[in-house]
Amino acid sequence: MQEQPENKSIESTVSPVSAHATGSGKSRRQFLTKATAGLVIASLPARSVWASGGGVAQSIVASGHGSDFAGGDPIELRSPGYWSNHELHQHKYNFYNIFGGRAFTKSGFPSLKTSLTFGDILVGDPKFKGSGNCNFHMVGIYLNAINHGKFGINYPIIGFGQPFASASDFAKYLYNKALLDPNGVGSELSSIIDNYHT
Repeated sequence: MQEQPENKSIESTVSPVSAHATGSGKSRRQFLTKATAGLVIASLPARSVWASGGGVAQSIVASGHGSDFAGGDPIELRSPGYWSNHELHQHKYNFYNIFGGRAFTKSGFPSLKTSLTFGDILVGDPKFKGSGNCNFHMVGIYLNAINHGKFGINYPIIGFGQPFASASDFAKYLYNKALLDPNGVGSELSSIIDNYHT
């Protein structure tokens, strides 16, 4: 039986305002990479669109450092549809345990049952996909991240020297962004997955 990854509590990320106000020693580039590289992929098309409007991808695209975390190699992702039909043992992962909060309803409230699994979201009732399909795409991008180096996936965002130290850090980041705008996060993740689908 494969053990389910846990989402352990992590320190919250320092906001750009508080980092500036406290004179944090972290460079702007380090902060931007940590704060947004998990959602931004190398050489996003239409940079001006991504760099405007305050989306989750905004800072790193505007700074021009979107490809740094992948070492210049092209990003290759699998769609949530792929995960619906492959690696079915990962369907048992519990959304609440991985992301640290309830899955989002179609109206954007984080109030779906705590027992909801990745399989429920990927192949179950469409209402489990959430506002803007955010649950569906969060599951998809998370599975890409934890399966980097397998199944033709190149998405090196977790681990030492990467934007996120652990899978739980990445999951918490995604969830916190979705709390602010589940529909927007669903839309952005969908675009990223579509643009870098292998």
